[in-house]
Amino acid sequence: MKNTLIASLMAVGSMALALSAHAGTNLAAAGQPAILVAHAGHDHGKTGPDHRAQGGAHDVSHAKMSTTITVSSCWIRAVPAPAPSAGYFVVKNGASKDVKLQGASSAAYGMIMLHQTTQQDGMSKMSATHDVVIPAAGQLEFKPGSYHAMLEKPAKAAVIGSKVNMDFLFDTGEKATAECEVKPANTMAPMSH
Repeated sequence: MKNTLIASLMAVGSMALALSAHAGTNLAAAGQPAILVAHAGHDHGKTGPDHRAQGGAHDVSHAKMSTTITVSSCWIRAVPAPAPSAGYFVVKNGASKDVKLQGASSAAYGMIMLHQTTQQDGMSKMSATHDVVIPAAGQLEFKPGSYHAMLEKPAKAAVIGSKVNMDFLFDTGEKATAECEVKPANTMAPMSH
């Protein structure tokens, strides 16, 4: 019971951070001071090879499908649109050298950023991160309270139980694709079927 309560409180806290970031973006557009807790250190207006002017989506159309990198156990928290959500997954690297996950893309979201949650002075801090290293012949789990994909500008409200396709881009010029299941907002880990 205590663990369920803690998990629910953590999920609500994550949603509050996401909602405050979304509200901060809307306040900034209205000339009010923005509170961008969930986006500390990230430049949303950045353009360049890793960002499109429309909002940071990564272009995976020219990337070839990897034969050594896979993404599995992908799931997304259901959060009411237009608030941002989070995606979690496991990246396995079967290659003999480290690879770097550089970004993700999905038709279901206008922008996906890689974020990391860290603890500092007893407080959780969420910040954008780039080039997340996946060790050679190893794996890295993107999970609540750690690395995750911040999913912004949803095309429509996510329905629990539905599936979302997502592409992941690596520094090798390769991509991996995963089907992500939408889970309830208070989910803390993938549920077995």
